[in-house]
Amino acid sequence: MTAVPISAREPLPTVTSAADDLLDGLRQWDLWGRLGWLEIKRRYRRTMIGPFWSAISLGAFVMALGGVGAGLWSQQVKDYMPFLAAGMVVWVFMSTVITESCALFIASTSLFRQMRFNYSVLAYALVYRNFIVFLHNMLVYVVIFLIYSPGKIGPALVLAVPGMALVLINCVWVALLFGMVCLRFRDLQQLITTLVQIAMFVTPIFWPPESLQGLMHIVYVELNPLYHLITIVRAPLLNQVPPLEVYVATGLITVAGWTVTYVCFRYFRRRIAYWS
Repeated sequence: MTAVPISAREPLPTVTSAADDLLDGLRQWDLWGRLGWLEIKRRYRRTMIGPFWSAISLGAFVMALGGVGAGLWSQQVKDYMPFLAAGMVVWVFMSTVITESCALFIASTSLFRQMRFNYSVLAYALVYRNFIVFLHNMLVYVVIFLIYSPGKIGPALVLAVPGMALVLINCVWVALLFGMVCLRFRDLQQLITTLVQIAMFVTPIFWPPESLQGLMHIVYVELNPLYHLITIVRAPLLNQVPPLEVYVATGLITVAGWTVTYVCFRYFRRRIAYWS
């Protein structure tokens, strides 16, 4: 029997079910960890300070906007600056994951056409590499906090760890779902990028959520999933316990997001290579 080269075989992942793909891909932490780290090195090759450029840019943005925002929203600078820094650190992570997810499978076309592997590895690698940048950006929050709120570290700070874990879990399904949808319908990549830019201003990042009342508060705060995902990390960083409704909303977002993603991944996983 004549051997068929791998490039001519049916380009399928190494496992036959969506659940196996997700679980086996998660266990391959050495692979997606290596992929994520290599992408970080590629982006910042031949630079002196590497990912810290992201922290410098974010720090300059927060410092420039902090004084203006405090005046616009009638806030004390010592309260507004940590609020802005904590929110921006989480927002930069989430927005980058969303926008990069749109090209998750598009950018990896040549890879999965020539070899068999778990598609979920790409999603884990994307979230991991952006988490590395998030840890660098946390330096901005630490500096701002030490300048404007020294001595206010409390027990609520530890809640940021499980809060960030929930954000990471949600970012994985976002990467998979948006990656598949944008691979099939390429125009959605531009649409999602535009919506993310708009969401930056209609989500309580620059402005305090209590500044809106009535219907506007319900639409832009309570029904805004980005607000809950940001607050579940930002509130502990500000030594506050997130409200119970934030945890409930985050739980609902996690369950609903993973349910939709798993159904789509189960039915369309085999078509990913052909859509490319």
